[in-house]
Amino acid sequence: MPPSPSSDRSFRRILVALDASPHSRAALDLAVQLAVDLEADLEGLFVKDENLMRAAQLPFAAEVRAHSVSPRALNDRRVQRRLRRQADQAEAVLQAATEQAPVSYDFRVVEGQVTRQLLRAAEEADLVALGKTSTQSSRRRLGTTSEALLAESSTPVLVLRRAPRRRPPPSTYYDGSETARKALRTAAGLADPDTPFTVFAPAENETQTEHLRAEVHEVLGTPPAQTRVHPLTPAEVDRLAALARRRGPGLFVMPGTSSPLVDASLQRFLYELDRPLLLVR
Repeated sequence: MPPSPSSDRSFRRILVALDASPHSRAALDLAVQLAVDLEADLEGLFVKDENLMRAAQLPFAAEVRAHSVSPRALNDRRVQRRLRRQADQAEAVLQAATEQAPVSYDFRVVEGQVTRQLLRAAEEADLVALGKTSTQSSRRRLGTTSEALLAESSTPVLVLRRAPRRRPPPSTYYDGSETARKALRTAAGLADPDTPFTVFAPAENETQTEHLRAEVHEVLGTPPAQTRVHPLTPAEVDRLAALARRRGPGLFVMPGTSSPLVDASLQRFLYELDRPLLLVR
C-alpha cells in the first residue's frame, strides 16, 4: 500500500531499536509491516550500552540472578561476550523477520549511551520504532529509553509492547493545531485508502463538530467517507486513551503537543491506551 498523497511525511527510512526484549520484537514486527506497506527501507540498530560496560570494570560489580543463590562476579570480558551474543541474536531476529517480506534492511551495532545513540540515529530516519520497555514487565511500565525518545526526538516515534496480528485502520486526535495537522496527515498516509479511519476531535456542540469535520477534510483533501470524525466532550478528552483502546487494536497517531498528553503523564496515557502509539511533533 503506497502512502496517501495527503500525507505530508513520507516514511522512507524506518529505524527500529533492537534488544533482547519481547517488546523490541513486537516493534520489529510492526516496523516490518509498515516497511512492506510503505515500501520503506528498514534499519536495525543494536546499542552496546557503555554504562553496562563501565559498571563491569568496577571491582565490586556483581550480577544477581533471580534463580541464583549468590551473586556472580561481573567482569568486562563477560559483559563484552554477552553484548556480542545479544547483537548477533538481534541481527538474526531481524533477518528472520524480513525473510518472507520484500524489505531492504541494514543492521548496525554501535557503542555508547543507549538513549543518546538512538536520538542521534533518529535524526537520519523518518520514523523510529522501539519497544515500550527493554524488560518483560507489564503494560503499566514505560522504559526510560522509550520515555526519553518520546520526549526529545523530533522524528515521529512508534512505541509498543505487542504488535497486532494484522494492521487495522489507525486513529488519531485532531484539535486544529499545526502538530495535529501533521498527525492527521501521518495517519492518512498509514491508512488503507479503501478503509475509513477514525479522527477524535474535541467539540462541545454540533457547530464545533461540523467545523472540525470540515477542517479534517480540508487538510486531507479527501471525501468525508474516508474519515470518521468522532466528537469528544471535555470529559471524554480526559478519557481519550481508554476510548481509543475500545476503538480497536490499531495504531494511534498522537500529536505530542495536544492537551491529553500535556495534562496527563505519558506513562499513564500509554497504560490506558495499551495500543501501539505513534507520537508526532
